[in-house]
Amino acid sequence: MKLNNPKIKDNFQKQLQTFRALLKGSVMAKLSCFILIIVSLKIIYLSRDQTLEVVLLCIGILGLAYYMVKYLSLKGIKQKSYTQTSLISSITTFKSYIKKRKKYEMYFMSFWMLSLLPFAISFLESKGQAILVMICYIAAVSFFGNLAYKKMDKIIEGLESELELASYI
Repeated sequence: MKLNNPKIKDNFQKQLQTFRALLKGSVMAKLSCFILIIVSLKIIYLSRDQTLEVVLLCIGILGLAYYMVKYLSLKGIKQKSYTQTSLISSITTFKSYIKKRKKYEMYFMSFWMLSLLPFAISFLESKGQAILVMICYIAAVSFFGNLAYKKMDKIIEGLESELELASYI
């Protein structure tokens, strides 16, 4: 039995593989957020005698946990099997997920970094150094995050146009 057009089927598998790679990247973002929470817990343990540091780190952890649950959840996007129509729907849902995630990511990362400031000041013993490290970290995360989002947007646009084209054939 021959397929009507094997090239379309191969192309769909490539598109599906690309979409799954995007999903894996989002799972890695959630894992990274979880690692930041673990780092914060370790710092809380190290500075357990400093009440201000512990309270601020707990607030930072709550912020990251909220971000992880609210904006990094892939609920409704993952499916066991895909058809061309369900893939288009999933890509649309993923696109809105990325838009929300992109909008709030730097706010939550900056908030978390600010919760680390008292610990960084006591660790580095210089307010200027600690603030400079925080600013450099936030700038680096912002710069590389924007690059990643631009690349992801291009990939999503490419997938959408390929699937749109394939639906006309």
